[in-house]
Amino acid sequence: MINNFMKKFSDKTYLKDLDRIDLSKLDSNIKEVKDISYINDNSIEHKLDIYYKSNDELKPILIDIHGGGFISGYKEMDSLFANYIAQRGFVVFNLNYRLAYPTINVFDQIEDISNAVKWIVLNAEKYEGNINKMYIAGHSAGGVLAIAESLLCNDKKMRDDFNIDERNYKYNGIIIDCGLMHFYIKNIAYWGMRNMVFPKCYKNMDKYKYLIFEKNNKLSTLPKTVLITNEKDNLKKMTYYFKKVLDEKNVDNKLFDIGTDGHMGIVFKTYTDENQKILDGVLEYWGVGREN
Repeated sequence: MINNFMKKFSDKTYLKDLDRIDLSKLDSNIKEVKDISYINDNSIEHKLDIYYKSNDELKPILIDIHGGGFISGYKEMDSLFANYIAQRGFVVFNLNYRLAYPTINVFDQIEDISNAVKWIVLNAEKYEGNINKMYIAGHSAGGVLAIAESLLCNDKKMRDDFNIDERNYKYNGIIIDCGLMHFYIKNIAYWGMRNMVFPKCYKNMDKYKYLIFEKNNKLSTLPKTVLITNEKDNLKKMTYYFKKVLDEKNVDNKLFDIGTDGHMGIVFKTYTDENQKILDGVLEYWGVGREN
């Protein structure tokens, strides 16, 4: 019963979050291609949107993974963020993936992200995307999926355990926005969440062990990683916790703790001066030129 309540509560929260997005802030010069299936099952959970400013030139790619505690949310929540990143000269691929509970789990979601990127690599050039300059962003729970997707590029054993094909691409940088990066905290709330988003006996599965990032030596293979939080982010401590993990693994990373916009505030208020300065700092750190 409690799991069903949490699922319904999360769905209601998502609808409230949609109302927070000021669509008048969208740049109409950004081309939008909506609801493309990256797997041929026509499921809404296997669709993506594309945002870019068309000028017949190849651009860096940002793959965007929405948050929602693994159990809620859709790509539309990140539409404003995607539009503003496209204004900076990126082609943004904004993804849906299957939501956890009662039948889907985090491992299925990692597979979905991998399949979406496989489609993107094959089709990016049609939308002026350069697969040699790929970046990835994960918001809240999406941060775990973004890290897993990047690790799959560098770990053959992990690919084998997830039954994922060999890859011919890597990421140049990662954004972890208010990441839910310590989901194995020992308390009843996180115990309940884990039981919703992982299969039975998950602790004994090799797939799960890759997500215990403190013990995963392949974490050192991550590209330049950006961490974003703010004063009102309820997961702020997790961002600092994960920064410590990255530092211990010698991962090149940069923390932005700016503003008071709350959890995933940059998604809902991308246009503010504070959040625009964060994006300036991210692009400077990555060494990616801003398009004027």
